[in-house]
Amino acid sequence: MLSRLRLLLSSALLVTALSASSVTSARADGNLLRGFDVPATTPFGQNALPSIYWPIGVAFDGTNIWYSEPCQCTSDIFEASTTGVLLNTLRELNQVGALAWDGNHLWVGIAGKNSPTCTTGVIGCAVLSEVDVSTGFVSKTVDISSIFAADQECGFIDGLDYDASTGTFWVSPDIGCAFAFTNDVCSVGFVYNVDSSGNLIKRLQLPFGVAGVNRVGNNLYMVSCNPPGATGRAIIKTTLDGTAISTFYTVGVSVRHESAEDLAFDSVTFAPACALWTVQDYGIPFDASLAAYQIACP
Repeated sequence: MLSRLRLLLSSALLVTALSASSVTSARADGNLLRGFDVPATTPFGQNALPSIYWPIGVAFDGTNIWYSEPCQCTSDIFEASTTGVLLNTLRELNQVGALAWDGNHLWVGIAGKNSPTCTTGVIGCAVLSEVDVSTGFVSKTVDISSIFAADQECGFIDGLDYDASTGTFWVSPDIGCAFAFTNDVCSVGFVYNVDSSGNLIKRLQLPFGVAGVNRVGNNLYMVSCNPPGATGRAIIKTTLDGTAISTFYTVGVSVRHESAEDLAFDSVTFAPACALWTVQDYGIPFDASLAAYQIACP
């Protein structure tokens, strides 16, 4: 976990520039529809000492929001209403990264899981786990660490989306994982489309850093870096092949500087408007807000 913190804090120092010359502003996207502090506050933890939480994952199940705050403890996944009421806590997993909902189960990207059964990168493994939310237990595990290892120095999963149209997943690593081959992690990013057995279907290499990713209709939305002078991260809309179409910037809900990670599409809560939920950490003590931004409906 300390290795992850090192990477993330290093990223915060270097993730200061975004080359977005091909990305134009889109007035239709980016209106903040709702934002609130995560209802489960986790300042340096009560279940393990020391416990350092870093909010990462978010998923929408058609009614409620699931979000993750990984630490070296056993309370990582929380369920909340779309108005910010804590409903449930899953205590069976820890070091949880990005989240996705497949219609029946929650999928979890384990942050830096080490196991003799997975192909290790430099730091940790990239593993997707299918979770039964009624019990909190894992029913299936998919190893994608060999896919990550070709491009990254770590297996941390910061973006995850279930693509219902194909039954596959869109996955993105932590921005800091690109330090293996560049000191400018905002100049390159990767997104992988994988099937439920862990086979690579498509690999996108982008000219900007990528944290979270979500497919909406025939487009991808990707969380990228903070451009100079901005207090929020860029969320870039692209084609399915990664060609940038437009961008908007996240805003602070609780404090001025908030850093978005994972994304989740919601066509229900604000109907007829559509939204992207994101979890936005705001640094020490690593608490976060949940924010919903309006986007064009597919």
